[in-house]
Amino acid sequence: MAKENNFLAIAYILMGMTAFAFQDTAVRLLAVDISILQVMFARSVIAIVLLVLFFYFTGQKLIWTTHYPKLTIFRTIMFIFAFVFYYIGLAYLSFAVTTALFFTAPFFITIFSSIFLKEKVGIIRWLTIIYGFAGVMLIVSPDFETINIFMIFPILCAAGYSGSMIIIKYTSNEDNVYTQTLHVYIATIILCPIITYSGFYLDMDNSGNEILEFLFRYWSFNDATTLLMLFLVGVCVIFGFVFIFNAYRYGKPYIVAPFEYVFLIWAVLLGWFIWSETVSLRTIIGILIIVSAGIFILYREKIKEQEITTDQPLR
Repeated sequence: MAKENNFLAIAYILMGMTAFAFQDTAVRLLAVDISILQVMFARSVIAIVLLVLFFYFTGQKLIWTTHYPKLTIFRTIMFIFAFVFYYIGLAYLSFAVTTALFFTAPFFITIFSSIFLKEKVGIIRWLTIIYGFAGVMLIVSPDFETINIFMIFPILCAAGYSGSMIIIKYTSNEDNVYTQTLHVYIATIILCPIITYSGFYLDMDNSGNEILEFLFRYWSFNDATTLLMLFLVGVCVIFGFVFIFNAYRYGKPYIVAPFEYVFLIWAVLLGWFIWSETVSLRTIIGILIIVSAGIFILYREKIKEQEITTDQPLR
């Protein structure tokens, strides 16, 4: 076990969130012209290559097999579709709003832990979850009259992601975190071409539906800039995961986890700098409510010495 160093852990989590912020920026830029399924496929290919090289040069053994094949298949499919939803939201919403809605994940993790893992969740945390979802409603639309339908996608991502994290919590006694990450990449490499081919076969690329036509674009590997950005996405995701896992390896989870919210700061800054996106006062208040609720849940878990949301990173 690594010697505890919370200062180093905080540095790792900040670097990890920065890597993921730039990954999402590159994905958003790429999604203007190419299929998001192609982006996810290429990212996974590059990530697996880099992960294998990382283990080779560090002398570690990378375990490819799982002790829970059925749960692994279910988890990876859930995870993949969750982030398809996330990237749909990222393409049609502001960077800040998409990210803020994704950060409802701690609420879903707590809810699912209570239902499926029979974790004890007290009244204070249930009230905190309700408070957090009030922040979500403030971002979405408090009067329900001007709701952007695309806002449902980051929330669906948070729910799907949380479900996969609950399975990881159950299976992590046998499968280590690198193995479980590897399985997601392998499943992505297999599923993305199958989903794309199925979409073309069913003529979904000409369906007239905005979301389907966004998903089922033709793949292109001819442009040098596109290839460079795809490589950048793969590099960012691997460095992001390595930094995050090391953060949780060296630091106490309840100290490390709140710093994941620095991703929201990056989302606001990058959205403003690259796409000239601004954030309304209502959205800022909603974000602050979500963040404060998430951090308070972490605090309550520390008091109860119970790790539901804090023992897994939010990416």
